[in-house]
Formats: sequence, structure tokens, C-alpha cells
Amino acid sequence: MNNKETPMTTTPPSAFVPPFLLQQRAAARPADPLVSCILPAYNESENIVPMLQTLHGLLTEAGFRHELIVVDDGSRDNTVEQVMSQIDHLPVTLIQLSRNFGKELALTAGIDHAHGDVAVLIDSDFQHPPAMVPEFLRQWRAGYDMVYSVRSSRDTETLGKRLFTRVFYTLLNSGARHKIPENTQDFRVMDRCVLDALRQMPERNRFMKGLYNWVGFTQLPVETHTEERRAGKSSFNFFSLLNLGLTGLTAFSNVPLRMWTLIGSAISLASILYASWELLHTLLFGNDQPGWPTLAVAVSFLGGVQLLSIGILGEYIGRIFSEVKQRPIYLISRVSRSTQDQQ
Repeated sequence: MNNKETPMTTTPPSAFVPPFLLQQRAAARPADPLVSCILPAYNESENIVPMLQTLHGLLTEAGFRHELIVVDDGSRDNTVEQVMSQIDHLPVTLIQLSRNFGKELALTAGIDHAHGDVAVLIDSDFQHPPAMVPEFLRQWRAGYDMVYSVRSSRDTETLGKRLFTRVFYTLLNSGARHKIPENTQDFRVMDRCVLDALRQMPERNRFMKGLYNWVGFTQLPVETHTEERRAGKSSFNFFSLLNLGLTGLTAFSNVPLRMWTLIGSAISLASILYASWELLHTLLFGNDQPGWPTLAVAVSFLGGVQLLSIGILGEYIGRIFSEVKQRPIYLISRVSRSTQDQQ
């Protein structure tokens, strides 16, 4: 069990939700809901059992029937063995993916297999404080279809990662009609209507934070303190962050394409102005310089710009190619279910 105190949280300003709408949603909540806890896991052998026991204790104490869905994303340690050791003691469902597909698709698999009236998405490493789950569920009962965590601070992260995150969200939300809130996390509670909406989205290149925001419904952000990992080392590195950032940009924004349209227009305008200046200078003063350095720099610069713009265009085309192949989003090798009734 996690004996740490419940982290202090505050609710930041959010979009106004009419009280009548919340009352209408709250009245539709089932009296005895089934809560599906979805836990993606990749090499979490040291954390997964304490997390399952902690969630089971919290939800039992709060009086919720629940199922604990662990999605093993191709772990190479004994994560599966640890989960199987609890399958006769806790209401656990273990979904083993055939290989490592990444967290976004592991979350998708969990959402697809959740049977509950409401789902809790939470990491297995205790960075998302499980003590906040009952509070999130209380807000769900109050009428919010989605209650999600917002990082209260990024002070523990490196300067490079903070800058990358800021630039990413700036680009992602530039000109966007539905802006994705900055510093949001996958830690959230979602009503069945949200789960059903997410299951209707078949895209292969999935940026879940963008999909959560796109579906709409009544949403409540809650500032939450992010803890350190309980044990083990995260497999999420800078290259994983970069890949996720590229997926998010290409899936939810045309800004990179528009940027290079503007850059190309600026270069064309600059070249016209420069040509006009050279023509005027030659007519007035003549030109006794061969001009090869200027020509070499111009050709190299324009060549680099063209290759870079082709590369950005290629990112979009590559993701289009991935979509049109229509391969399954993920593959499951085995599903193991607890013999216990959902509690």
C-alpha cells in the first residue's frame, strides 16, 4: 500500500461548464458503477504489484466495484509473472501485447477492453499519485465526463526538456481551434461516453493527449504533483519524447507545413530584392567581382532549405502511408482474467 499523504492539489481555471449540464450528467451516473483501472506496463516488475494492491485498497475503501486492467507492452522482465501472482487474489485482467507497441497503443488496448462505467488511466510506477483516484471519481460523480491531471510543476525536469515541451505546445496550438492544454498527463478518469468516442477513432499514429482533448465532453483539469518513480528506471528517453512530439504535430497540426510555406515565401522575396539590388548596383557602378562565393552560398542555402522542407513533407506522407496500410493498431498474444468477481 502507498502510505504517503494525499498530494495537495488545486483546480486551475478551465472552460466554464453550465451547472445545469453538470446536474444532468450527475443524475445519469449509475448508483453502483464499475470502475476500470487501466495500467500500461513496460518492465514494471518492481512497481506493478504494489500499485495493484494500492488501487484495490483505495477503491474497496471507497466502495467501488472495480477491475484492474494491466496492459503488458512487451516487457522483458518478470512483469507478467508478477501480475499473474495476483490474478487469484485481485480482480485483475492481464492483456499481453505481442511486442512493444508503445504507451499510446497500450492505453488504446486498455480502453478497448474496459467494461466499466468509468475508467481510470494511471501509470504503474507511482508517478501518478493513486491517492487522487477517489477525488477524481468524486468529480466524475459531480457530472464531469473527464477529469484529468495537469502537472503542477516541471522543476524536476532538465532545462532542455522544459524548453522542448514549451516549443512543442506552442507549435501544436498555433492556429488550432481546439487547443491542447499544456502539461496535461495521461492520468485521468473518463466516463463510458468518452471511452466509446475514443474507440471510434481508428488512426494508427495516435497522440492520446490530442484525442482526449478532441472528443470534448465536460472536462475538469486538476493540478497534481508528480512523484518520483517508486522503483526501476524509465524507458522513456529524449528520442521517445521527440518521436511522440512528431506524432502529435503531424496528427493534430499543419503548422510545420505552413511554416515552410512562409519561409519559402520569405526566401523568394529576399532573392527578388537581392537581385534587384545587384541589378541596380551593376548599372550604376559596374561589377568587377566574379560572384562565385555569393552563388555558392545561395545554392547551398536554398538546397538545404529544400531538403529540410522535403523531409517535413515526408513525415506527413510517411504517416499517411502508415494509415492507408490499415494494419491492426496492436496485436494481443494472450488475455488472462481473474477468477474473482469484479469487486
